[in-house]
Amino acid sequence: MTTQKENLNNPGIFVRIFDDNDYEIRWLSGHEIIEIANEEELQGGERITAYLERKHVDSYVREMYSPWGEFEGVVVLRSLTLYEAVHYLGRDARICAFLRPKMQALRFIEGLQKGKDCTEHQVAEEIKQHLSYFDDDSEPQISKSGLYRVMEEQLLNISIS
Repeated sequence: MTTQKENLNNPGIFVRIFDDNDYEIRWLSGHEIIEIANEEELQGGERITAYLERKHVDSYVREMYSPWGEFEGVVVLRSLTLYEAVHYLGRDARICAFLRPKMQALRFIEGLQKGKDCTEHQVAEEIKQHLSYFDDDSEPQISKSGLYRVMEEQLLNISIS
């Protein structure tokens, strides 16, 4: 699996299934998913901080008060993570996921196809149409230096035995 920063910068398939015939499948970057979560919060949805507190996750904002107890504003302690954004967007959904890399999307399709729900089968077919957006080399690979190190270790093991 790629690192969190790579997931934020690189696009993938965002899938959300609410109920029968109500779903969305989009090709987005992790940053765009976080933007969607913030937009949905502004449109009158549950506050992200309230959702995180309910899930026992440390809040990412804190209210600030003067020494006299007067409210002064809100300070952001940290950024909303991609993981939290996906879970927040999935709060009212039956299935919600951000699929990266291509092999993960293929496993997700297999899981949907095993289900008996026709909506899940329809979503699987639409995800297949987005697979062409992935680069062929989107799978995690060993760097050349790492590959040489593995080859050296194998040669060392052969020479020792």
